[in-house]
Amino acid sequence: MALAALFTGCGEKPYTPPTPGGKTEPEAKDPAIDVTVGKVLPNWQEGYLDIHSINGGRGEAFYYIFPDGTTMLCDAAGAPPAELHNYGDSQGVPSKPSASVNSGSVIVQYIKHFAPSVANGRLDYFMTSHYHGDHIGSWRESYAAFGWTPMDKDGKPVAAVNLNAGGFLLNGLAEVGLSIPIDKVLDRGDWASRPSADYFDDGGKKRYQLYINYLDYASRNQGTVRETLKIGHDDQIVLKHEPSKYSSFSLRTIASGGDIWTGSGTSVNTSYVPSAEECAKNHATWSISENILSNVFMLKYGNFDFFSGGDIQYSGKSSYSWKDIEKPISLVVKKVEGMKASHHSTANTNSAELLGVLKPDFYIAGVWRDVQPNPATLKRVQKANASVRIFTTNLAQSNVATLKGEGVDPDKFLATGGHVVVRVLPEGKKYYIYVLDDSNMEYKVKAKYGPFTAYL
Repeated sequence: MALAALFTGCGEKPYTPPTPGGKTEPEAKDPAIDVTVGKVLPNWQEGYLDIHSINGGRGEAFYYIFPDGTTMLCDAAGAPPAELHNYGDSQGVPSKPSASVNSGSVIVQYIKHFAPSVANGRLDYFMTSHYHGDHIGSWRESYAAFGWTPMDKDGKPVAAVNLNAGGFLLNGLAEVGLSIPIDKVLDRGDWASRPSADYFDDGGKKRYQLYINYLDYASRNQGTVRETLKIGHDDQIVLKHEPSKYSSFSLRTIASGGDIWTGSGTSVNTSYVPSAEECAKNHATWSISENILSNVFMLKYGNFDFFSGGDIQYSGKSSYSWKDIEKPISLVVKKVEGMKASHHSTANTNSAELLGVLKPDFYIAGVWRDVQPNPATLKRVQKANASVRIFTTNLAQSNVATLKGEGVDPDKFLATGGHVVVRVLPEGKKYYIYVLDDSNMEYKVKAKYGPFTAYL
């Protein structure tokens, strides 16, 4: 019996918003934007920039198709399904399309549907924002109950995973990578280079070992290369096919592992967060969150700018000022058209300082727990830009009363469920935003908004 049948009625029911009031436009002549609600979203076309927030309800996965067809996946959701796991302090939202489908499979099928032909069945880049399970794949002793197949070091299914012998689980990044080989994996380097508190936790160590073991397999069998992100650089993640044709496109890394670009050349501030030695020595006292060590980048295409901050936050800054990683980042970024909500738009993130600079016109929150989005956080977003368009991939019914009670009306969000797709037109002067049905894998459009203008 499928897991979905076994666990019918478990977990939160999703919030159902009013019928979307998407802006109606005359029928477009360009096939990439000739979009009809109720029909499948047309595929990317050369010259466009696509940003896809893929929703499986188990964390984040953002798929980018650059103007020349170069592809990048940032994160691969892999948290245990809420239908089968107790999160303790909060509840999860239902898995999409159901608990019988692993989030890795959701990502794989989505990418295979929308990938450009020039990708040849591979991913050019995978960026690991940080080493948490809802971004790379989780470890749980009860992995079999979640349908995570154990593999040996050669990628063959086995009865039980053996981490010491190079084994890994089909979950998150590994599940994606086995189906869609990755040319280059970019992360903040070895976890020990600046360890967070859960680096010393048994579960954290095993989760990271799964990651390392998969990368070893991918290197030996698929030619995958692992690289440490170069902070302040815009020449590491580049167009692979026709870079000269789209010279207005760039992607610059702003922060990684607690180090931050200074805004000058490729100069980096490496002393804002204490050293690796100090972090290791004081890990129990400092309780350093892996989130503040997330990889952060700015993407630009013509007039269009987009910010992605992983799970950066400022929680604990009253005791340790350096835990506010958003403050120095706010000094080297600028206003953007859109942003991925940092840390799923939960509490103690998306600070007034950072939002006051970014002032996003649209805001996409990859929600997978009932405490997301946080009302105080959304108030900061709306204060930074009163006309901001808010999209959430999920919204727990239990959070609706909380939001409304704090003066945030989810009925005004443009989406509270589904895959969210941003499609930037050639030259980066205009863009559309689409919401796709996530209850199946047909990718039909639920709502469309735009065109919006991107200003310098």
